[in-house]
Amino acid sequence: MMANAEVAKYCMSYEDFVADNWKSLDELTAGRTKQVCQIKSGDHGVFYFKTGDKQSDKVLKKEAFAVMYGQQLFVNCRNLRNGNVSLETSKYVQAVRYDKDKLCLLAFKTDGVTAVAAFGTAAVGLFAGNTATRLGFTSTSIALGIANESLSNLKCYLLDGTVNQEGKNKITRINDEFMAELLADDAPLLERYHAIKAKHNRQSAANILPILMEKGLVKSVSN
Repeated sequence: MMANAEVAKYCMSYEDFVADNWKSLDELTAGRTKQVCQIKSGDHGVFYFKTGDKQSDKVLKKEAFAVMYGQQLFVNCRNLRNGNVSLETSKYVQAVRYDKDKLCLLAFKTDGVTAVAAFGTAAVGLFAGNTATRLGFTSTSIALGIANESLSNLKCYLLDGTVNQEGKNKITRINDEFMAELLADDAPLLERYHAIKAKHNRQSAANILPILMEKGLVKSVSN
């Protein structure tokens, strides 16, 4: 999928994200290329960006923290750590804003290590010229444009700006323990969460995201 560079913007750090300090890709590619910015999916549904300029692509691949492509938000996995473990990919994962300045990442787990969510192109948004199709959640359903069975295979991770001793951004699995603490003062929602008996399904994005929405922590994929 492609869009003019003005549709895409990037930031260099979590602090820039919090401060809403975004830069247009037009600035990054100025004087070097007039090609459109492309978003591509690789193995396991990972995402990466191509501008047609080697120097710009290097910044996006190795240095940028996040990219806003249209209304969709993506976080660079290169410097994320689940505990002290690097992720299986150094590309991007789709994310949603969580409680204003935090991020909820949508991912799947393999062999105890996090891997980027296999969203497929349907969940990224369809671009025609400069127009982005916004994908979001509603209060009654998850309107992501993908099957709920896909969400059931995804896990949620929280990125709140905490860093490890190496200065890498830490992510925290949103699991039973996390939800028990979050919903300690909301018995009905906690009961609703635990109503899903199978652990895999209970801790899936399909179960967690609607609850985070009801708590007012997550609004939409594009917020």
